[in-house]
Amino acid sequence: MASATSGGNLAQKIYELDRRMECGCCIAGCGTVRMREDFVGAVGLNKIARFRLDPRDQRGDADFYELIGDDNGVFGCQSLLGCHDVCPKNPLLATQIAFLRRKMVSVGWK
Repeated sequence: MASATSGGNLAQKIYELDRRMECGCCIAGCGTVRMREDFVGAVGLNKIARFRLDPRDQRGDADFYELIGDDNGVFGCQSLLGCHDVCPKNPLLATQIAFLRRKMVSVGWK
């Protein structure tokens, strides 16, 4: 069982991912979206990161891999960080994308 401190920390992490406005600035600033129209983009990747952390979501890494474990998802990001530069909420998108990539590799992307 998680302690109250770690539960609070997890709740804070989920809140930080969930507080995005989905205003579209990240999509407008994304160089990858301009080159790949099927790319999920920062909003989609952020939502996956948020639900992956949430213990109420019963999906596992393999389920998320099915959604974003390809070149239109987390491996399509060219890490130009235009999304990060223009987001008014100061997200840690690069950290989330790197985390998701590591998790997706662990479930089978080759």
